[in-house]
Amino acid sequence: MNLLSYNCQGLGDDPTVVSLKKLLAKEHFDVAVLVETKLSKLEMEGVVGRLRDFEGVYGDSVGRKAGVAIIWRQGVDVTFISSSAHHVDVEITGLFSEVRWRLTGFYGWEDNEEKHLSWQLLRDLKGLSALPWLVIGDFNQILYKREKKGGAPRAQKDMDEFRHAMDDCGLMDIGFSRETFTWWNKRSEPDDIFERLDRGIATPEWVDIFPALSLVHLDKDRSDHTLSKLCRMTRGTVRKKRRFKFEDLWVSSKNCEKVIKEAWGSTTSTIGEGEVVTKIDNCAKALINCLGQRGIWRY
Repeated sequence: MNLLSYNCQGLGDDPTVVSLKKLLAKEHFDVAVLVETKLSKLEMEGVVGRLRDFEGVYGDSVGRKAGVAIIWRQGVDVTFISSSAHHVDVEITGLFSEVRWRLTGFYGWEDNEEKHLSWQLLRDLKGLSALPWLVIGDFNQILYKREKKGGAPRAQKDMDEFRHAMDDCGLMDIGFSRETFTWWNKRSEPDDIFERLDRGIATPEWVDIFPALSLVHLDKDRSDHTLSKLCRMTRGTVRKKRRFKFEDLWVSSKNCEKVIKEAWGSTTSTIGEGEVVTKIDNCAKALINCLGQRGIWRY
């Protein structure tokens, strides 16, 4: 079983629909999150009707902008929660396990002056279900400066607002393998720009239930975005215990400083070489226990 996340940049032309149909069959996708469909619900029903064996729920586009869809093969149990031009929210059973969990397809606002609407939407969605939660799609924003190559740098304030929204919702990046950047402006040097706009973010509860799932960046299809494939690790791959690594996202947490101070002060004996090591170890354990740590899986 696999899940596809794909910014298709419009499903209104026949070649794109034919390409999507072939892709779903080739990679054995059981569920697909399609963003920037640029289609109404009625138009998306016509597209899904051509795919055979798929059902779907849709968020209307605004004219020929935005639009989100979640489609699935027969045998996957999906319950609709809500939708808009920028999201589709469902509960799902029968994908990767029989545990019921929550899946949200997300398409962030493009214009800088409207990006706050993306983060408000995330916060509004948080309270609609208590199930383990995965949000996946194109957020139209990066989290770190290293996630962009070329062009003018992203404003730190905009990246911080994304991180704060994730923190407020208890969401963490689930990581990826293969290429870092998921979008290219299709220009040659020196005008080329690459960014990681597409990602999956999830609650710790979701990560705990599905520790063997990996998000893999595949090659581009007809869009200027890469395809993202959520799948199980290959048979025989073993997750190795990794060294402690300070996660950049922890800094954005309101509790980070408090956790470190409390852990550092948990031992009171005279500080020697061994005591410093103990304090660092205590801080590492406290950060992982309180804020979570996500290992990066390789496909």
